[in-house]
Amino acid sequence: MLRIEDLHVRIGRHPVVKGVSVSLEAGQCLAVLGRNGAGKTTLVRGLAGLLPARGKVLLDGQDLTALSPADRSRQIGYVAQGVTQVSAQLTTFDLLLLAQNGGRADWRATPESLRRAEAMLDLLHLHPLAQRAPGEMSGGQRQMVALALALVRQPRLLLLDEPTSALDLANQLHLLELVREHTRRTGIVTVMVLHDLNLATRYADAVAMLENGVLLHDGDTAGAMTRERLARVYGVDCHILPVQGGHTAIYPLSRLAELPRAAE
Repeated sequence: MLRIEDLHVRIGRHPVVKGVSVSLEAGQCLAVLGRNGAGKTTLVRGLAGLLPARGKVLLDGQDLTALSPADRSRQIGYVAQGVTQVSAQLTTFDLLLLAQNGGRADWRATPESLRRAEAMLDLLHLHPLAQRAPGEMSGGQRQMVALALALVRQPRLLLLDEPTSALDLANQLHLLELVREHTRRTGIVTVMVLHDLNLATRYADAVAMLENGVLLHDGDTAGAMTRERLARVYGVDCHILPVQGGHTAIYPLSRLAELPRAAE
């Protein structure tokens, strides 16, 4: 279980995320939603320990904020926007082995690490890229490799910042179906920043809606997607329809006049 309690995250001296509290059960995916500049990426980076934060991030009762950076990184898989952190020199297979060894320069492949690397290639259909370096790949291919590197470390908390931004439609569905299934099967917790509300309604169990770094609403996805709430968060009038499979389809109709913001 993940429990975030009164989390504040700043960039430099500027407070960006202000007192966010959210809970999520094992095996669930949370979509972080909001306009550009709402604090979504900052929240995820604060959870990852990449930005100064205060508050508690409890994972199965263990406060991740109290751990050393090395111990914290062993609990978390993180995929950033743009995946520029993926090395352009080593092959995908080499990177999958290296990721399991904490990036240590003296790592050695073991039968178990080789097995896990092969399993990840199978899971994400990445065998054609196994002997290629990320520098030779498209942005979408690098995004899939970055996800493989996060998952191969078997994290308890998976953080994804706009994971579908460089993917075509088919691969967006493939990636999010894979993430949802892996999250449920392994009992981890996944937090993902999404801009596409229709992907959120389909693949997220719960949502956290931010405005100016303040949590406006959190709860189950179906209950969150109301016409009034989307108008409040996005300033857009939307038509919401039920679709096959128990999901909803969200169609933006028109941009509304600027609405009052939440109190700082």
